[in-house]
Amino acid sequence: MEDEEENPPLAVQIDQSTEPYSNDIRTPNDDVSVGVTVITGYLGAGKSTLVNHVLNSHHGKRIAVILNEFGEEIGVERAMINEGDGGALVEEWVELDNGCICCSVKHSLVQALEQLVQRKERLDHILLETTGLANPAPLASVLWLDDQLESAVKLDSIITVVDAKNLRFQLNERRSSSSFPEAYSQIAFADVVILNKVDLVSPEGSEGSLDELEKEIHNINALASIIPTIRCQVDLSMILDCRAYDATHIARLEALLEDSKALSTQNLHDSGVRTLCISEQGQVDLDKVRLWLEEILWDKKYGMDVYRCKGVLNVQNSNQLHTLQGVKEIYDIVPARDWKEEETRMNKIVFIGHNLDENVLADFFRNFVTC
Repeated sequence: MEDEEENPPLAVQIDQSTEPYSNDIRTPNDDVSVGVTVITGYLGAGKSTLVNHVLNSHHGKRIAVILNEFGEEIGVERAMINEGDGGALVEEWVELDNGCICCSVKHSLVQALEQLVQRKERLDHILLETTGLANPAPLASVLWLDDQLESAVKLDSIITVVDAKNLRFQLNERRSSSSFPEAYSQIAFADVVILNKVDLVSPEGSEGSLDELEKEIHNINALASIIPTIRCQVDLSMILDCRAYDATHIARLEALLEDSKALSTQNLHDSGVRTLCISEQGQVDLDKVRLWLEEILWDKKYGMDVYRCKGVLNVQNSNQLHTLQGVKEIYDIVPARDWKEEETRMNKIVFIGHNLDENVLADFFRNFVTC
């Protein structure tokens, strides 16, 4: 049965014997960073159902879950956890029977995460459920590149939960206006799309079928993995430790870029949100590429609004393959590994965004390539 309204997960009774987080601050040499998975999606798509699945599963992991609402500033404005039938707000860490931790704090996001990773008990992962937030781009700037956090936590992936029954309607919202639905941007930012409530869609081959919905999602974001689910029952290994922002974990990206033409998609429902891939042989001047990206991402000089970009670069005076990652205005280019002798050294960049112009991108990028 379709959920009429999503409610925050119910937490078990607080274990009063649980030790508070340690005051000893972790150093960069202690343990590896804890991965943070950001969960976004429309109200009713199943975000809280997914969180409940994690909180009620016996997975043997210590996973912290932050439930929050975002206001104008990035922070945990209100994180609600119902304790039993009383519905009282709990403003502390709540230990669950399966080893998970729920937190409901009114501090900034940075403070909440720092307190989590300073706890005595080692965490395996952190889930951050967003509500009242159209897209998770501001979070990426905090979790991915923030100097205060990079030694303690890292952005693992962005997961968007979509409602299979209502997705087509949500994508068609405001179709006649100059804007486009939030559903497009939420899918565009995703590393993983959980296509929930697939039991409510039409059989394969009919209009609005599961196959058609998956094609629509990939038309918007050809890089995202799609996981069909019923009530968000998903193997946690498919959504945790994705390492989508780890420069050394690029096997899936390389496989996708192998057939770059298949990544470029046409406009969908006149929204202008699409995936586009450009590729050129030769070597690139890294400084010029950075200036070019900053004109596109920061200045929007060519009228394009890029949500995500990923790619590999063959940089002048370097024998290392460099990876490019970008989320809205922030980006990073880092060496990932040595080029293999049998490889064709190609430059390939995938853009996901609004009003992308393939000719403009390809022409300007070509200017930076030398044979």
